[in-house]
Amino acid sequence: MKSHRFENVHPANPRFHVSQADGMYQAIPFVFVTETMYRDIVSEREALLSALPAEDRARQQQVFDRYDPAQSLRGYKEILSLYGI
Repeated sequence: MKSHRFENVHPANPRFHVSQADGMYQAIPFVFVTETMYRDIVSEREALLSALPAEDRARQQQVFDRYDPAQSLRGYKEILSLYGI
């Protein structure tokens, strides 16, 4: 029987990232992110990074660093606080 333990499996259809021609994943920038979306984005990033070869992880992390979902989460919370929610 074949072992799949050491295979790198990418998510089939990432919800918050788009695959680029160079094999990297570009984040879909959102102005506002809910807490649930934030957790999903972070876990999707972790899954994508863990599936990449070690030599590509640093470059992919640099691509991810261009968009910080935590900043969008803060913006969402600030808007809610303006309305007392």
